[in-house]
Amino acid sequence: MIKGKVTRRSFLTSTAGMGIGLPLFKLRRNDFKQKLIKANRPLIVTSKTNPYVKEKITTTAWEVLQKGGSPLDAAEKATNISELDPRDRSVGFGGAPNEEGFLQLDASVMNGPDNNNAGAVAALENIKTPCSVARLVMERTDHLMLVGKGALKFAKMHGFKEENLLTEEARQHWVEWKETLSTRDYYHPPREKYKPEGGGTINVLVLDANGDIAGVTSTVGHHFKIVGRVGDSPIIGAGLYVDNAIGAAGATGHGAESIKVSASFLAVEKMREGMSPQKACQFVCQRVIDRHNGKPLFGLKMVALNKNGQYGCCAVRGIIDEKTGNVTGLGFSIHDADGHRTEPGEALLPPLTEAERESIPWR
Repeated sequence: MIKGKVTRRSFLTSTAGMGIGLPLFKLRRNDFKQKLIKANRPLIVTSKTNPYVKEKITTTAWEVLQKGGSPLDAAEKATNISELDPRDRSVGFGGAPNEEGFLQLDASVMNGPDNNNAGAVAALENIKTPCSVARLVMERTDHLMLVGKGALKFAKMHGFKEENLLTEEARQHWVEWKETLSTRDYYHPPREKYKPEGGGTINVLVLDANGDIAGVTSTVGHHFKIVGRVGDSPIIGAGLYVDNAIGAAGATGHGAESIKVSASFLAVEKMREGMSPQKACQFVCQRVIDRHNGKPLFGLKMVALNKNGQYGCCAVRGIIDEKTGNVTGLGFSIHDADGHRTEPGEALLPPLTEAERESIPWR
């Protein structure tokens, strides 16, 4: 019998001989801890919110995982959905052309289980699924990135079919841009302007049931960009970064700014320091805002997830909710055990005003 005040030390000492002291305490404590931090796995996060493809993207990735596919298989197949959709103006087939009227695509992949291995292509022409070529660069070469004619030659070597990526709708969009570019030329716009669907660079981040992570980013880049321009999407650490021990992040928006702050790498490093994915995305966006004295004349959005299945999204500039008048994030899509859903994310600044837009030197 234990007399007097019972402390944790006296309890463990008195019961150690019965074999129910410290081991029993540790078991109960660990069981409780496991319940508190039960990971949300599998998890798919994508930057896409397009009403016509967002659910198909996440459900495709989910189904690949359910059939035993790897996180990279899931991220690639999900990204292919967007790359092959001619309605998506900012990714793959049907995307907006460069200033000379043809498409040059950028993409990257990163695979956590394979020692965080990576591959990328840039300024790739005539191939509908650049992320699949980027995966082969990772798997079949000792290089990280191939560009331009070399990337096309490599893709054709591996059986990819060379095709025209310019749809009629995208061609009309390019012609309209040419016709409204200047008042000092002989072009003029049609009476009824072409108004295509929206889009945006795609990030797909996948966490499987084992805690392995992979990511893909794919884009056509800036609409009507200078021929040969390469943005952040194929740059490992800028448009995409994966660390299998920590998490993954992807960036969309003004690529040059993402490169300047190594946006995706920075987000993952902040998660390594203990930040949640949401806080890490906020940190990167605030860093970008601070670099421009609080008044950036562009947009940038981050998405991220960590190994426990937490996720986040933050944009430098948001949109105005028509119903409430409040500033909301640009949105992102998720798929986990509760199914597919779209969430608004967060925005640190409101959209640009018309006066701010007029002041942009590269409009």
